[in-house]
Amino acid sequence: MRILRIGLGGIWQETNTFVPEPTTLADFRRYQLFEGAELLAQLHGTGTELGGAIEAVERHRARPVGLLFGAALPSGTVERGAYETMLRILLERARAAAPLDALVLSLHGAMVVDGHPDPEAELVGALRTVLGPVPIGVTLDYHANVGADLPRLADFLVGYRTYPHTDMAERGAEATDLIMRALRLGRRPDRQLVKLPLLSVPPAQEDAAEPMRGVMAAVTELCAAPGVWTASALPGFAYAQSDRLGFSVYVAADDHAAARARELAAHVWDHRAAFTARLESPEKAAAVALRGPGPTVLVDVADNVGGGSPGDGTALLHALAAAHVTGAVAVLWDPAAVDAIHAVDAGELALPIGGRSDPLMGEPYRAAGPVRRYGAVSYVRTGSYMRGQRVEMGRVAVLLDRIGALVLTEHRVVPFDDDHLRALDLAPQRARAIVAKGAIAWKAAFAGYAAQTVYVRTPGYCPADLGQLSYHTRPAPLYPLERDRAWEATVTAALST
Repeated sequence: MRILRIGLGGIWQETNTFVPEPTTLADFRRYQLFEGAELLAQLHGTGTELGGAIEAVERHRARPVGLLFGAALPSGTVERGAYETMLRILLERARAAAPLDALVLSLHGAMVVDGHPDPEAELVGALRTVLGPVPIGVTLDYHANVGADLPRLADFLVGYRTYPHTDMAERGAEATDLIMRALRLGRRPDRQLVKLPLLSVPPAQEDAAEPMRGVMAAVTELCAAPGVWTASALPGFAYAQSDRLGFSVYVAADDHAAARARELAAHVWDHRAAFTARLESPEKAAAVALRGPGPTVLVDVADNVGGGSPGDGTALLHALAAAHVTGAVAVLWDPAAVDAIHAVDAGELALPIGGRSDPLMGEPYRAAGPVRRYGAVSYVRTGSYMRGQRVEMGRVAVLLDRIGALVLTEHRVVPFDDDHLRALDLAPQRARAIVAKGAIAWKAAFAGYAAQTVYVRTPGYCPADLGQLSYHTRPAPLYPLERDRAWEATVTAALST
C-alpha cells in the first residue's frame, strides 16, 4: 500500500500597515524560517499549527514532507522581495517534492505585502498551479482578513477558535483530518464565505467573553451538525489598510453551506454594538494598581506588540512613577538602552528608556537604579501558547528602578507567556503591577494569578478607538466607523434571505 505524502508549509505574518518600518526577510530569519527536513525537526511536538499537522499526518500513517515555513512578528508591510523570495523557495520545494497527495498550509490571513494585494490567496494559487487539484487545507489566525479568492483556491479554511490563541496545534490537526477525509472520500464539500462590514478591536474579541463567547458557541454547534465539515468565525485585524477588512464567516458543508454561513453571520451582526472596549487613563490605572490587590495587570492596549506596535511606549511608566507605585514589572523593546547598559560596567545607572521608535510612543522615561546584564537570552515556551517554541530575546538588561523591574530587550518580546520573565529570575506573580503590552493574548501568561485587570488608553499603533486611525484603503461603509440605521437594516435583510 502506497504511503500518502502530505506537504507542509506556509508564510505567516500579521501586518499592521500603520507601522512605518517594513517587515524584511531578516525579520523572518530572526523569528522562524525553516525549509525541508528542518521544518519537521523544529516544529514537531510544538503547539503550533504545523506542529499539530505533523502529528496528525503521522497518526494517519502518512508521511509529512517539509517545504518552507516563514514567520515574522507582527509589524509593518512585508517587503515585496522578502515575500517573493520565500514564495519562490516554497514553489521550488513543492516541485522537487512532487507528486504530493495533499497540502496543509499555515497562513495568518492578515499579511499585507507591497505589490501583492492578497498574498495568501496568491500563495495557494501558485501551489495549486504546481501541484494540481490536490486537497489543500489552510489554517488561519483568529485575526485573518479573508479575501474572496482564498476560499475558492483552498479546499478548507480552519480558523483559530480561541483568543488568547491556545488551539493552534488542534487547528493544524483539524486541517489535516479534513484533507485526509477528502482523500478518502474522493470529494470536497461546498464552501461559503460571508464578509461582514464590521470592524472589531482585540479587547472585545476574547473567546471566553461576550460577544465572541456566543459566536464561538454557535460555531461549535454548527460544526457538530450533520453534513458540516468545518466552520470558522474570524473577527479580523482592524490595523491594516486593505480591501480585505471585515469580520469573516466561513462554512464548508455538503449542503446548505450558504444558508448556514448567512445564519452565523446574522448572529454576529446582531451583536455588532457589543464589540466595544472600555478603557481607563494611565493615571486611573496607576491609582488602581497602587490600591491593590496585586498583581494588577495594566493592559497597554495600543502598544500591543502582538499587533505590530513597537513595545516601547512609556505612558504607563510615567503614570506609575507619578503615583509612587513600586514593585511593578514592565518589558520594553529598547536596543539602544541595552547597548548603553552593556557598554559600561557600572552597577547602577541612570538613563532614558523607551519612546525612541516614534514621538507617538511618549517621552522617554528617566530610569535609575541597579542593573543586571544578560547576554543573548532564549527560552522555550512552556505555557498554552505555542508550547515548545524557542524564543530569542537578544541581549537583555534589567534595571531595578523605583517603580520596579524594567526589562529592556534587544528583540521585541510578545507577552504570550511569562517564561520570558522567569528566564530572568523575575517572579511576576509577586509583582504589584504587570505592564502587559498586548490586548487579550497576555491572558495566556498572567490570567492565572492576576488579581485585577485595567485596560488602559495609551498611544500606539493598535488603538481601541479606531477613529484615531487614518485609513487610505478600506471597504466602506464599515461599522462602527460608519453608522446609519438604513444601511445597517439592509445588511440585516441581506443576511436573512
